[in-house]
Amino acid sequence: MQTTRIKSFKSLGIKKTIDLEVDHPDHNFYLKNLVTSNSHSISYAILAAWTLYLKFKHPQYFFLSLLKMTQFEPDSYSEINKITQELPYFDMKLLAPDLTKSKTDFSIEKKDIRYGLNSIKGISDNTMSALLEFCNAELKNKYDVFSVAKQAGLNIGALSALVQAGALNSFSEDRCRMVLEAQSFNILTDREKRLFCSLGEKYDFDILKTIHDCVKNKQIGDDNKPIMSDKRFQTFKQKYAGYREIYDKNSKYPKFANWYFETKLLGYSYSQIVKNIFSEEDSEKYVNCMTFNSLDINENVRIVGVVKDCFRKKSSNGNKYAKLEIADETGKVKAMLLDSRQKARLTEYLDNGNKLPKEESIVIITGKKGEDILFIDKLAILDEKIYMKLSEIK
Repeated sequence: MQTTRIKSFKSLGIKKTIDLEVDHPDHNFYLKNLVTSNSHSISYAILAAWTLYLKFKHPQYFFLSLLKMTQFEPDSYSEINKITQELPYFDMKLLAPDLTKSKTDFSIEKKDIRYGLNSIKGISDNTMSALLEFCNAELKNKYDVFSVAKQAGLNIGALSALVQAGALNSFSEDRCRMVLEAQSFNILTDREKRLFCSLGEKYDFDILKTIHDCVKNKQIGDDNKPIMSDKRFQTFKQKYAGYREIYDKNSKYPKFANWYFETKLLGYSYSQIVKNIFSEEDSEKYVNCMTFNSLDINENVRIVGVVKDCFRKKSSNGNKYAKLEIADETGKVKAMLLDSRQKARLTEYLDNGNKLPKEESIVIITGKKGEDILFIDKLAILDEKIYMKLSEIK
């Protein structure tokens, strides 16, 4: 079958046309050598009016419905991020996930909306039944959390996601360390877990301190055997080493780690503003991605964000350039470091021994605003990366 292709088109101004209802998936059709379509204009106008009414008359339920529908979007976390940017205009917040307060899906909580547990990245449909059993258990300390999660069938990845997302902040606000403790507890044998749990109160339910002291002092269990022998401790350390490496890297920047965890797992950050994390003394000198779009062309800009994409190319006239996409909690901005006739900024940057940032690096950029891009004068990489799983450091 021969395919018809449109080679060109030209404006004929405003003319009367016939609107036909076409019973075909492709609504475009030809009419007297013109391409027209079924416009649906009346339907869309009615839908727009209904939507506008609901948004401003019943904003809480309007946004609740939008949040519940994000699970059906191709990029649900990007949609959640967009919605959270609108909530402050209606005096609302998207509250953090909380094991004791969150429901399975997004829910109303006073004048705000509470994040739903099933929308946390890493919590799949297969783990929901285990998660609900875990939520209904009586949890008094971290050892209860680790033990009950195991008994409920909640795997260590899902438990780590809950910790990193802040859903277990009532047990520890140091998320990086609590993830390490959960991973360490998961490595232990059932006997070791039982014996260490019996010592929980003595060591303030800190599994790392408990292990260290028991091995150092060669403590004996109720079966008259060492709780953890030197040989067993070496085996434990081999499995523990990778998790410890992740902790050592992430704990250097705990605020950034929390921001990163939240944006990765939830689509937005409720606890931190990224421009304040690395620039606490002069954060007012920085703009966020949303503000950038409203600035005048050629206005000086300083912005801090996380690199989502970075690549090098040559322009049609042979000039080299690097193009970056950076993001914060308010959106994304495209930036360019290029060689021009006035100054070879990219070449200078690389000749000085600098490397281009990798994906998920955090950067500070100083430059000028173009029409829809930031032209970079200075580029500084503040951090290599925050890590969430072992495969990322191997």
